Amino acid sequence: MGRNTIIGIIVAVLLLAAAGGAFAYVAVSSNEPAAEEPEPTEEPSPSASQPEPAEETLDEGQDEDPLADREAMEELGMEVAEIMTTWDPNEDFNRTAAEMRARDLMTDELAESITAPERPATGTEWLEAAEAGATSQPTATPNRATSNEVVSIEVTWVWVNEAGDVISNPTDRRLYYFNFEEGDDGELLVSDFNYDTV
Repeated sequence: MGRNTIIGIIVAVLLLAAAGGAFAYVAVSSNEPAAEEPEPTEEPSPSASQPEPAEETLDEGQDEDPLADREAMEELGMEVAEIMTTWDPNEDFNRTAAEMRARDLMTDELAESITAPERPATGTEWLEAAEAGATSQPTATPNRATSNEVVSIEVTWVWVNEAGDVISNPTDRRLYYFNFEEGDDGELLVSDFNYDTV
C-alpha cells in the first residue's frame, strides 16, 4: 500500500469522524425541549384587589332624627294642651288638676315637677262655670313655628253646661310652647312647657 493511499484513508476517516460528531450534536440538540417562555401575567385591577367600601344606608322607614317629625310633635302638643285646658270647676280644686291629668304624656322628670297649689282656683269665669255646672271645651291649633325643637299651640275654649249649652265664650286664649324628648320605649313625650295668656 502506497503512501498516498494511507494518507487518503486517514483523511477519509477524519472526515467521517467529523461528520459523525456533527450529526450527533444535531441529534442531541434536536431532542432538547425548547425553553418555554413564561406566560404574561395580568396585574389585578384595583377594584379586583380592593373591594369597594360598603355604602352606609338607613333602614327603610328609619328616621335620622326621631324629633324631625314635626307633625307628630304638633299632634302631641295639641293633645296635651287640650287636656290641660279641660277644667271642671265642680271637680277640679284648681287649674293645675288638669295639668296633672296630662302627666302620662310627659317625661318622668316633668311629671314629677307638677304640683298643685294649696289655694283653690278663683276668678269670675271659674266661679260662674262652677255655678252653672259647666266644663271647659278647648280647641287647640298649631301656632307659628318657633324652632325645630319647640312647637307652639294656641288654645281657646268655651264653657258648656250639662245640657250642652254654651254659657260663656271667653276671649282669653293660651299660647303653649312645648319641648319634646324620646321616652325609653321610643315614644314621643313632652319634656317641658310654658304658656302665655293673651
